[in-house]
Amino acid sequence: MEFKYSSHAVSRMIERKISTQEVELVVNDPDGKIKQSKDKYICYKKLKNRKDNLIAVVAVIKNRVFFEIITVMVNFEVKK
Repeated sequence: MEFKYSSHAVSRMIERKISTQEVELVVNDPDGKIKQSKDKYICYKKLKNRKDNLIAVVAVIKNRVFFEIITVMVNFEVKK
């Protein structure tokens, strides 16, 4: 799988101390996924080694092989 990170996503990852490995884990094995548009999703996951609530990654997923990471969030809450 190929991952491309926007400059915004990289800034947020540095600010929130989230590694590329954590981002890729959230996208590849999410606890849940919310569709935003045709190919944009919010993938979220609770990571055991972090004290944040849910880590969320907004990604454009193209043909299940290429992922463009738009932004990364911590303490994400799923609205029901």
